[in-house]
Amino acid sequence: MKFIEILLQNSTVKEAKLYSAAKKASQKPDTGVTINNQAAYHVIKDSATIAYKYLPHYVFGQYQDPFQALKGKYQRQDIQEFLIVANSEFVYHQLLSLILDKVGKDPDPQEAKPIINDFVPSDDPYGEYGSTSYEENSKPISNSKNLSNLDLLCEAFGVK
Repeated sequence: MKFIEILLQNSTVKEAKLYSAAKKASQKPDTGVTINNQAAYHVIKDSATIAYKYLPHYVFGQYQDPFQALKGKYQRQDIQEFLIVANSEFVYHQLLSLILDKVGKDPDPQEAKPIINDFVPSDDPYGEYGSTSYEENSKPISNSKNLSNLDLLCEAFGVK
């Protein structure tokens, strides 16, 4: 997505360069390494997935003044695409919340129902790294009001 690419490309933090490597590791965790423990495969894969999903949040937070640093870098369709994806993808809605918080506007709320998954220890893909239960949020229910933020974000990022 162009919005994320621009956010990362204009950052000076070294972790911004981790994005493509994290994506690759999330898809193929054994790239360049020999994994002797199957649990390690899952730890690498899922850690890389989390890094890939949440790296834009971290990078955005590292900008001293993100709106000044990214002023004029975006086009209206870049922001519009981001808002559409944020409407249906929980991780991008969280990033939108961070951005709107920085602008000074609360995001439109979305309902997300937690899903509780219980692992049976023998089925735990993380083996010695694992736990017995965790909670995960489901995808949010669609909310078309997010698109009302288009003009606000365009103004904040200096889009003509």
